[in-house]
Amino acid sequence: MLTGKNLEIKTQCDRNGQTIVAHQYTRYPLGISRAFRLDRTNLNRAYLYITSISPGLLANDQLNISLELGANSELYLTDQSATKVHPMQTLGSKATTNYQVEILEEAALEFVPEPIILFKNATLEQKIRIKCHPTAQLFWSEIILPGRLAREEYYEFNSYFNHLEVRSLSGELWFTDAMRLEGKNNLFKDNHLFSSAPILGNIIIIIPQINLELILKTLEKIESDLMIGTSILPQQKGLLIRIIAHSTPQLKSYLQDVLNCLRHLRDYCRVC
Repeated sequence: MLTGKNLEIKTQCDRNGQTIVAHQYTRYPLGISRAFRLDRTNLNRAYLYITSISPGLLANDQLNISLELGANSELYLTDQSATKVHPMQTLGSKATTNYQVEILEEAALEFVPEPIILFKNATLEQKIRIKCHPTAQLFWSEIILPGRLAREEYYEFNSYFNHLEVRSLSGELWFTDAMRLEGKNNLFKDNHLFSSAPILGNIIIIIPQINLELILKTLEKIESDLMIGTSILPQQKGLLIRIIAHSTPQLKSYLQDVLNCLRHLRDYCRVC
């Protein structure tokens, strides 16, 4: 269980079948917007924006975020702007973010944050713990920029580490994913593959009601110049997608295309 939470959100469905924020708690530097209804075809889904009054993540900063989606609720969660991870001059110092997520029966979470920008001498560690009901749905994405590319700052950060774990509500391990990205000590940073397409992206998809092969075939129809790798997760629980892109807008467009395809498939299966 997370202690010293900076943000806690609990959602549920009201009597009209719309997702509402039943409980929220915020502490410096994070805040949360009111709930928006941005999709006229699905008024159940609530759209929330995480806000921050800090300039970004500094040495020894720790953010703890807790999300709980009640049965049948649907939440699209993003943030206000990119997460800037600033230089850390003290040897061994780092910034840390922790996510604790619980998605109950027939609930759906779409987490589509703005990019993480790793400044020179930055170190960031993320831990993500997600618990899902067997009927819960998840779209979890991230975009990583290896520096302030417009300033020609490229792979001058220290390291980025992300450990994600998904379990059942009872604690059974479904799958785990770990990504460690070296910065200035990265032996491959000057390889043409990475230097020509420096933007990195990851997507985790869980939609238990839909056949994974059908999802794969649908996603293959998306036209894109990106380099994309797709894997079926252990126990056929979902999909992992890795992306390498030339630009941030290009990757954001692909994420939205994937999300739109998944929404279409979900709606089609509900009708059927």
